[in-house]
Amino acid sequence: MSSATSTTDAPSVRFGRRERRGVLLGLGGVQFAVLGTAVCVAVMGVYSAGGVGLAASALLWLPLTVLALAGVGGRPLVEWVPLGGTWVLRRLTGGAREITRPVTRPGLSLPGVGEVPFDVTPTLGAALLVDRRGGSIVAVARVSGRGFVLDDPGTQAVKVDGWGRALAALGRRRAVRRVQLVLRTAQCSETSVHRWWRENAVAGGSPAGSVLADLMADASYATRRPEALLAIALRPPRGGLRRLGHSDVTTLEQELTAVADALRSADVDITAWTTPAQAPVLLRSAYDPATRPLPDTDVGSTAPPAMGIAESWNHVTTDGAVHAVYWIAEWPRSEVHPSFLQPLVLSPDSVRTITLIAEPLPIAASLREIRRAKAEHTADAAQRARIGQVEDESIRAELDDLLRREQELVAGHGDLRFTGLVTVSAPTLEELDAACSATEAAAAQALCEMRRLVGQQTTAHLAATVPLARGVL
Repeated sequence: MSSATSTTDAPSVRFGRRERRGVLLGLGGVQFAVLGTAVCVAVMGVYSAGGVGLAASALLWLPLTVLALAGVGGRPLVEWVPLGGTWVLRRLTGGAREITRPVTRPGLSLPGVGEVPFDVTPTLGAALLVDRRGGSIVAVARVSGRGFVLDDPGTQAVKVDGWGRALAALGRRRAVRRVQLVLRTAQCSETSVHRWWRENAVAGGSPAGSVLADLMADASYATRRPEALLAIALRPPRGGLRRLGHSDVTTLEQELTAVADALRSADVDITAWTTPAQAPVLLRSAYDPATRPLPDTDVGSTAPPAMGIAESWNHVTTDGAVHAVYWIAEWPRSEVHPSFLQPLVLSPDSVRTITLIAEPLPIAASLREIRRAKAEHTADAAQRARIGQVEDESIRAELDDLLRREQELVAGHGDLRFTGLVTVSAPTLEELDAACSATEAAAAQALCEMRRLVGQQTTAHLAATVPLARGVL
């Protein structure tokens, strides 16, 4: 959750801390169960043979205690056991590798997704991708803004408020299941400005013009520019995902039109909906950035070639690239300018994809969750007072964020669960390591804390790179 404030100087945004609640004293349910088992084993050893029994049973209760209380890489050690177990199982059974074949009927097949049939809306011409495994119908649009960085503070504040209202409007539409904003760098040979300069100014033979043209050709922004995609996951009609009737397609098109109107009020324009002819190439380019067409280039309806994916512990390999997925574990903890992600989005030192997934939450469910969290905070405070443990500032900050979230819900605002993911892509592993270092440095400049996901790179790559609004499983 985040909130935006504006003053006469400049607008600012504030993010809440990531909640780390547990059953008792910050311990999760699994941790508490493992620690309880260790205590039971130690007590049984004492009652059975006294100190000797306690020492003998230490072979069991001591590893369980370490498993419950120790942490590695920002997560409890007990959570690494199922993650590592499923990873080893996938490696042994061949589930870490998958190759798909092009389908002959309308649709396509993707690694980790399976066959994706699609329909088309009659007026917008948008492709409705039927994600059966995800249980939703997805439409993808290219979006563009009307400028932000060079605007005056008042205009920036208006646009920030408009974007917040647009997200709130999307969250109130029951048909909208999830929204995914994808920002990715796209290769382009030269911009229209460079083309005009090459064809007109340099033609005169001016030495100064030739020098300036060389400087423009060497500029980093001449080879990369961000591309913005918006994937909207809609709930399936009552008939399910097997067959979409004409009335179902019309209803879904009305929902997409409402989404476009909400975005237009926030100065975000939908430049084009992805058509059935463009969908295969668009989804294919998520696995292989080298096949990504230019934003202003039309693509044909030829089915993409076969795609393969091979998962490793901390990266995933596709047909023509190697990818590493990061999770934004912590957003900035202090008030920042709304353009705080600029170092991560616009830096031209690597090819990366930044994904923001927003999932609307029912107000009643959010209020129940807040009440449960407040009860847990109260119980933890009483337990800390009983054992003499001092409450640190992070716990008080988390409680303040929780109370502010409750006030916003009571005031009538919507509730959205945000997840940020960053995918770094490179042709080889050596180049991927360099690109990951540059990305981590850019994230530090944006005041974001990122963690490289391990043991689940295939699922993370699907959620972070493929515009199907899959969400994080």
